Amino acid sequence: MRIAGPASRPPTAQDVAAALTGAVGLLGQRPALTGLRPDGRREQGFASLAGWVAKGANLLTIELELGPGSRVALAGPAGWPLAAVTLSAWWIGATVVPASAASASSADVSVLHASSSGPATAAGGERFWFGDGLDGTGDAPSGSGEQWTDAVTPHGDRPPPAAHDSELLALVDDAGSGLTQAQLLRGLIDDEGGALGITRSQDEDVLARADAPALLAALALRPLVTGSATVIIDADDEARDAHGRAERIVRWYA
Repeated sequence: MRIAGPASRPPTAQDVAAALTGAVGLLGQRPALTGLRPDGRREQGFASLAGWVAKGANLLTIELELGPGSRVALAGPAGWPLAAVTLSAWWIGATVVPASAASASSADVSVLHASSSGPATAAGGERFWFGDGLDGTGDAPSGSGEQWTDAVTPHGDRPPPAAHDSELLALVDDAGSGLTQAQLLRGLIDDEGGALGITRSQDEDVLARADAPALLAALALRPLVTGSATVIIDADDEARDAHGRAERIVRWYA
């Protein structure tokens, strides 16, 4: 197992697939995303996160025949499953859209948290869901759909060819404004690193927030740019402060 030193920073990348590849090559199983919840700790190293991303990207390309220009409707609270699904979509060049947006009706596939109140399925597309279990599973929501973890597990850890195009549209927010992969990555280039804390709300939909682009970038992309972990905490204020000290969080996402 390879764990790099605290000063290690991945090489600058212009697209998401290159950023993930560079971070994994340098940092191996060093923690990328850490989730702290009352029922336990969830941690994904850079290499293990990349494995989930590869499986998801294979499902999207092999089973659903998606690629650059496809649209993935997404909803759910902060956590490693949301980050993994997002990175899978960006690896193949797909655009993430909030499941709460009117434009989600034209998405090719929807991936929703089990508690999400989003649409039952994307128009003409497949529906998947994820939960809060250690492996991203949970209680099945109402309506149709397959559990994301179950669907991607049979697929290999070697990803399909990446869509190395920095100008691919990565995210369309609830207001209809779009950002490319390059724009999201550039927004993090001046980040000095160190563990970042995000307070997680069980029922909150990250993609429905006004600051969705910045929050999703902090969750899914910041570790790839800085080499530092993002720590997602679901706890009361006292426990949150204690976790912050233990995880050496240098700042909290505002």
